[in-house]
Amino acid sequence: MNNLDSSLQAHSKLEQETTNLSLLRDRVDKYHDLSTQMSTILTIFEKRLGNLEQTILPVYQETEQLQKRQQNLEVTLTCLESVLSHYDVSQKVCELIHQGPVEGNIGVFLEALAKLRSAKDYFLSNNSQSVELENVTGLFNTGCEGLNQHYSELLKKHSAPLKPVELLDLIYIEDDSSSDEYTSFRQLSQSTREELYTISHWLEQELREYTHIYAKERGDVVLRSLQLLKDHQKSSSWGHEAMKPRHSGRQVDPKKNASTRMQQFFEKKANKLVCQLEQSTGISIKKASSHSEYLTSEDLLDGDQELDKYLVMLLGLQRLLNWERAIMREIIPQSKHNEVFSNLACNAIDLVVKDAESITQRISRCISRKEWPSALGIFSALKRVILLQPDIERTYDAAQREQLTKVLNKLQHTGAKALDHFLDVVKGESNTNIVGQSNVPKDATVHELTSNTIWFIENLYVHFDVIGAILQQDVLYSTQLDTILMKKSLQGEERNKALLAIYIKKALAELNLSIMNKCEQYNDQATKHLFRLNNIHYILKSLQQSNLIDLVKLAETDCERSYEEMIRELKFSYQKTWSKMLAGIAALEELPRPSQGKVKDKDRSVLKERFSNFNKEFEEACKVQRGISIPDVILREGIKRDNAEHILPVYNRFYEMYATVQFSKNPDKYVKFRPHEINAMLSKLFDDSA
Repeated sequence: MNNLDSSLQAHSKLEQETTNLSLLRDRVDKYHDLSTQMSTILTIFEKRLGNLEQTILPVYQETEQLQKRQQNLEVTLTCLESVLSHYDVSQKVCELIHQGPVEGNIGVFLEALAKLRSAKDYFLSNNSQSVELENVTGLFNTGCEGLNQHYSELLKKHSAPLKPVELLDLIYIEDDSSSDEYTSFRQLSQSTREELYTISHWLEQELREYTHIYAKERGDVVLRSLQLLKDHQKSSSWGHEAMKPRHSGRQVDPKKNASTRMQQFFEKKANKLVCQLEQSTGISIKKASSHSEYLTSEDLLDGDQELDKYLVMLLGLQRLLNWERAIMREIIPQSKHNEVFSNLACNAIDLVVKDAESITQRISRCISRKEWPSALGIFSALKRVILLQPDIERTYDAAQREQLTKVLNKLQHTGAKALDHFLDVVKGESNTNIVGQSNVPKDATVHELTSNTIWFIENLYVHFDVIGAILQQDVLYSTQLDTILMKKSLQGEERNKALLAIYIKKALAELNLSIMNKCEQYNDQATKHLFRLNNIHYILKSLQQSNLIDLVKLAETDCERSYEEMIRELKFSYQKTWSKMLAGIAALEELPRPSQGKVKDKDRSVLKERFSNFNKEFEEACKVQRGISIPDVILREGIKRDNAEHILPVYNRFYEMYATVQFSKNPDKYVKFRPHEINAMLSKLFDDSA
C-alpha cells in the first residue's frame, strides 16, 4: 500500500516537471523570435540613419564655411575701421592736442595721446614711409610736451613756499601730529595729487622724462621756504614770534622766544630718546627735568643765536623734506623715489651745509680770539645735532646722510680744536693769560688765567657726553682711558666722564705749571708764595663747590689730597719768609744778657742793630703785604692767625727782655713797636680797605 502511494506521487511529480519543461521550451522559442525581430529592426534603423547622415553632412559643411566667411568679413571690417581711424586720428585730436590738457579733465587728453600712440605703432609696423607717421609722431610729441608743461604748471600753481612763522610752527609740532592740521603746507589737494599721480605714471610708462620737473618745482619750494626763514632770522623780529595754537583752546605764551622753544624741543627729544633706550634695554635712566641738565649750562641759557638759527634751519630742512617725501609717495612711482628725492633735496641741503661751514668758521675765529663763551656754543650745537641724527637717518638717503655727517664731523673737529687751543693758552708763556694781559696782578690775587680756566672746565661738564666722544678719537686720551679701565669698570656715560676728567686733569696740570711760572714775576718771596696759595686754594675750592673734584678723581684719585698738601706746603713756605726777620731776635742765648736793666757798652750796638733790622724788615714786609689781596675769608684769616702765632711769641720774648734795657740815649728810635702794635699791624695785612 505504501509502495503504491509513493509510485503515484512520483508519477505526479514527473508529469508536472514535464509540463514545466514544455512551457520553458515555448518561452525560449518566443524570446528567440523576438531577438531576431529586434536585430532586424536595428539593422534597418542603422541603414536609414547612415542614409540621413550622408544627406545632412554637406549642409553642415556649407554652413560652417559660411560662418567662417562671415567672421573673416567682420574682422576685415574691424581692421579696416582701425586702419581708417589711424589715418583720421591726427585730424580728430589735433585741436585738442594743441590746446593742451585741462586741469581736472586730464583723462580726455591722455585718451587722445593713447590714440596717437596706437597710430604711431601701426604706421611703424606697417607703413614706416607713410606721411601719416610723421603727422601722428609730431602730434604725439607735441602732446607729451604739453603734458610736461601742464605737469610743471600744475605743480607751480599749487606750490608756494611756507611763510617763516608757519615753518617755525611746523618745526616745533610733535612728531606724531596729524598732517591735516597744517593744510597751509599741503597745498596740493587730493584731486591735484591724483591728477599728478596719473600724469607721472603715464609719463613713466611712456619712458618720458618728468622727474626733473617734479624735483625742480618741489625742490624750489623747500629752498625758498628755507631762504625766507633765513631772511626772517636776520630781521629784528627773530626770536620773538609767538607760536600759533594748534587747537583753539590752547594758550600760547607770547613772550616765549625762539631759544626757549628750541630748548623745550630738544629737551622733549632727549627725553624721548631716553624712553626709547629704557624700552630697548630695560634700564631706568633719569630724564631731563630741565633743558639745562642735558643741553646747556645755566650761564648759556639764552644760547648762541647764530647756532640757534642754524639749528632751526636744520630742523626746518628735515621737517620740509619729511613732508616732501610723504607727498612724493602719492605722486611719483616707487621706482623713482630715490632719484627724485635726491634731486629735490640737493640745493636745500647745500644751503644748510654752507650755513654750517660759516658757523664753524665763525666759532674758529672766536677760538683764535680766545672768546671762550662763544666757543663753548659748539658743544651745545653738537649735542643738538647728535639728537637729530636718528631723524637724519630716517629722512635722507645715503649720499645726503654722508653730506650732513660732514657737518657733524666739522663741528666735532671745531670742538676738538677749541679744547686743544684752550690747553695751548693755559700752557702758554708765563707772561700770557687768557685776555692777553702781560702782567700778573699787583695784589697777588687769583689770576684771571685761573678763574677763566675754572670757568671753562666748569662749563665743559654739562657737555661731558659730547666732549667724551670727541676725546675718544684722540689716541692719547683713549690710551689713558684704557689705563683707568684696567683699575675700575666704567660703562656708558661714565667713560665719557672719565675722558673729560683726563682733559681737566691735563688742563689743571698746565694751569699749575703756568701759575708757578707767573709767580716768578714777583720780586718778593712772600708775594710769590701768596700768589700761588691764592690760586691753588681757589682751584681746590672751586672744584669742591662745583663737585668737579669727584669727576677729576676718575683720572687722578689723589687730586684733592695733592691740592691740600700743596696748600700746606705753600703756607709753610710763606711762614718761612718771616724767618730772616725773626732770626735776629729769636736766639736770645746768643744776645747779651742784661744786668739790672743795662748791658755793656760793646753790646749796645748789637741790640741797636737787632732792633733796627727787625723794624726795617717788618715794616717793609707789612708795606708789601698790605697790598696783597687774599679773597677767601677763611684762608685770609687763617694766614693772619698763623702769622700772629709765628711772630708774636718770638717778638714778645725779645721785647720783654730788651725793651726796658738802657742801650741807647734815644730808645724810642729802636723800640718802635709794642707787641700789641705788632699784632695790630699783622691784622691789617691783606686788608683791601687798608
